[in-house]
Amino acid sequence: MNTTPCRDCRQPVSLDAVTCPACGAPRPARSEWNGEGYEYKSAMTWMDSPLLHVAFGIDQAGKLRTARGIVAVGQRAVGVVACGVVATGVVAIGVISFGVLSLGVISVALGAAFGVNAVAPIAFGVTAFGYIAGGAAPIGWRPFFH
Repeated sequence: MNTTPCRDCRQPVSLDAVTCPACGAPRPARSEWNGEGYEYKSAMTWMDSPLLHVAFGIDQAGKLRTARGIVAVGQRAVGVVACGVVATGVVAIGVISFGVLSLGVISVALGAAFGVNAVAPIAFGVTAFGYIAGGAAPIGWRPFFH
């Protein structure tokens, strides 16, 4: 097995090590590491937020990147319109989504939620919890389908 010194703690690590076992540095065999993945921020901003922010992968600190913008797309997305695995925004679309209008597998909203598990005043899903609820197993004050 070929080894090289870790760029942070100088302990020997494998050339293909994901993290250093001694100090936890990401990709320790590389002389420089600026993160992995993809990130794009539009030059145009509104209220100090980019109009579009796309972020995937991990940053220099080894943490998941979070897309934050008016339109945010990424593993974790926060914005007016957010689309990601975990999405938070006015309109949120994701596996787990939180917003005013949400669409996802687990969807929680202040207005309307659509998904497998939906929780909102107006909720539609396989399991729906809300004032107005519709789906296979609705629980609500007023079921949408009678």
